[in-house]
Amino acid sequence: MSLPESSALDDLAAFRAALRGQYAIQRELGRGGMGIVLLGRDERLDRPVAIKVLPPHLAADGETRERFLREARMAAQLSHPNIVPVFRADELGGFAFFAMGYVDGETMGERIRDRGILPAAEVVRILRETAWALAYAHARGIVHRDVKPDNILLERAGGRAFVSDFGIARAEFNPALTQDGLVLGSVHFMSPEQASGEPLDGRSDLYALGCIGFLALSGRLPFDGASPQAILLAHATKEPPTLRSVAPSVPAALAAVIDRCLRKRASERYTTGEELADALGRALQAVEQDTREAGGAVVLSSDDAMAVWRRAAELQAEAAARLEARMREQQTRALPAVGDGTAAAASLPGAASPDVSHHGAGVTVPTDAYRLRDVEAAAVEAGISQRYVALALDEMRANPAGTALTPTVSPFKERLITRLLGTAQRSLAVSRVYRVAPRAALQTLGRALQAAPWSLSLRDTLGGHPLDGGVLVFDLPAMTDGNYRWTWTRYGVYVPEVRVNLAAVPGDSRACEITIAADLRKGLTANLWGYGFLSAAGVGGGALGGLALGAKALALSGVALAAPAVAAGAVMGAVALACSGPVYRWEVRKAADELAAALAAIDVSLRAVDIFGETPPPPAVTSGGDPNAFPLIIG
Repeated sequence: MSLPESSALDDLAAFRAALRGQYAIQRELGRGGMGIVLLGRDERLDRPVAIKVLPPHLAADGETRERFLREARMAAQLSHPNIVPVFRADELGGFAFFAMGYVDGETMGERIRDRGILPAAEVVRILRETAWALAYAHARGIVHRDVKPDNILLERAGGRAFVSDFGIARAEFNPALTQDGLVLGSVHFMSPEQASGEPLDGRSDLYALGCIGFLALSGRLPFDGASPQAILLAHATKEPPTLRSVAPSVPAALAAVIDRCLRKRASERYTTGEELADALGRALQAVEQDTREAGGAVVLSSDDAMAVWRRAAELQAEAAARLEARMREQQTRALPAVGDGTAAAASLPGAASPDVSHHGAGVTVPTDAYRLRDVEAAAVEAGISQRYVALALDEMRANPAGTALTPTVSPFKERLITRLLGTAQRSLAVSRVYRVAPRAALQTLGRALQAAPWSLSLRDTLGGHPLDGGVLVFDLPAMTDGNYRWTWTRYGVYVPEVRVNLAAVPGDSRACEITIAADLRKGLTANLWGYGFLSAAGVGGGALGGLALGAKALALSGVALAAPAVAAGAVMGAVALACSGPVYRWEVRKAADELAAALAAIDVSLRAVDIFGETPPPPAVTSGGDPNAFPLIIG
C-alpha cells in the first residue's frame, strides 16, 4: 500500500535534509515497491549518483532494513564494466539508502516499450553484456533473483548495458503476489524453480535473461496470464513456445540459444553466464555472416555507389554543422544549419573536387559496379560514419525509381544553377531543443505536424526507429482549403517533403533536439527552368518592346531609336536575370521561417499537454489573415 502523496513529499524533504553536506538531491528518477530512486550529486567527489532509499513503511521493520543494507554492501563488492557500481550503503536520519553510479540513458524495458521488437544484433549485444555481468556475480556467490528489462540500464552515449539492483530486490521482502505494479512485472521473468520456491543458483538468472531475449525479439512474453498466480504456474508447469513459432524472422541460431535458456530443468540450460555469452557470440557470427553474404550479393551501379558516398558525406556534414551551431550558440533557439557536404565529399574515393560528377573529369570509377559491402567499407575508410552510409542507402531504397536520391547533375549545370540562384546552398535545416524526454517529444510532434494546420503526411522512416536516430519523411500538403503553411517550401523552393529527426541532448535524459530539414536539391531543376524562363522572357520581351518602340519612333519622327531601345530592353532583361538570385534566397529564408514555425507548433503542443493533459484540437484554418500567424490556445 503506497503512502499518501503529502506523506511521501514530507519524507523526501526529510531525507534531503539528512543528506545535506554529503549528497545534493536534484530530482526523482523513479519509484516502486522497494523505494524511491533519486538523482543526486556527491558533493565531496563532485560526481552524479543515483540514490535509492528504502520506504519508511519497509524501513520500520528492523530485519528488512538490515537485510537491505547488508545486501547493498555485498553488491558494493562487485566491480565489473557491466554492473552498476554501488558506492555506499548507509543509514542517515533514520533512512536506509545506498548510492550507486548514475547511468545516463534508459532501461531495456523502456526501449522495448518505446520501439517494440529490437534488431537481433542489438539484442545479442545487450544479452551478452548482461550475461558477462551475471557470470561475474555468480562466481562470487551472488544470484540476482530479479533479472528483468527494467533492471538493465542502457547507456545513452555508448549503448553499454549495465545490470542494477544486484542482490537487493529479494523475493523475501519483495513478494511476487503483492499488488505493486513493479513487482507484478517480475513474475514474467521468474524461473520455474523460483516460482516453486526452490533453492536458486545462477541458472535461474539465465532463465530470466532468456525471457528478456524472447520479449525483445518477438514482442511478447513466453508466458502471460490474467493473474500473477497463473503466470507463476505457467512458468513452473508449462512448456514455453519456441521463439521461431511466434517470431519466424528471428535467425535460427539465435532462437536456439533463447529456447535453451527457457528449458524447465536448470540442468538443461547453459551452465554459466560465460557459456551463454559464448553461444550468443556464435549465433551473432552466424547472423552477421548471413548478412554479409546477402549484402555482398547486392550490386550498385557506379552512379549509385558515387551517389551514396556523396549523400552520406552531405548527411554527415549537415549533422556536424548543426552540432557546431548548437555548441556555438549555447542556447535553445531555432538555428538554420546548412551543410553541403563538400568537405567530406572531397575525401571520397576518387573525388578531386566538390564539383565532382559521376562521369565528369576528376573522377575515376574503377568498375561499372560495386558490391554493397565495398561501398560501405570505402566510405568508412574515407571518414564517413557507417550510420550516414546506411541512411543514404535507405534513401535510395525508399525512392520508387530504385535509384539514389542524389540528383545526377553535371558540373556545368551545377555551376549554372549556382550562378543563377546566387548560392551553393543545397539543404536547409532548423533545430530546436525541448525540455522533454525524446519519447514524449516524438508522440507530440506526430500529433502536431500531422494535424491541421500543418497537415503533413508520414511517408516513410529511414535509418531505423526515430528514437534511435532514424529520420521521419513527411510529404507536404498541397495549397488547398486555405492552407498556406508550406507556401514557400513547396511552391517557392519547390521541395515536396521535409525530414524530421530527434537527437538526445548529451547528459540530460529529459531534453531532446528536433531538427526539421528540407533538401533543396529536389527543387533545383524546377527553379533553374522557372527563373531561366522568366529571365529569358524579360530579355526577349524587353528586346521586342525596344524594337516596337524604335519602329514607332522612326515612323513618327524619322529618328532611328531602334538600337538604343533594344539595348534598354536588354538591360531590363538583365536586371530581371540579376534579381533571380536575391529572390530565390529570399524564398529560402521564408521556407526556413516555415520550418521554424512548425517546430514552434511542437513547443506549443508540449505546453498544452503539460497544462491540459492532452493536445487541444487545432483551430480552424481560414483563407484570410496572415498565413504565418500562430494559432492561439485558449483554455
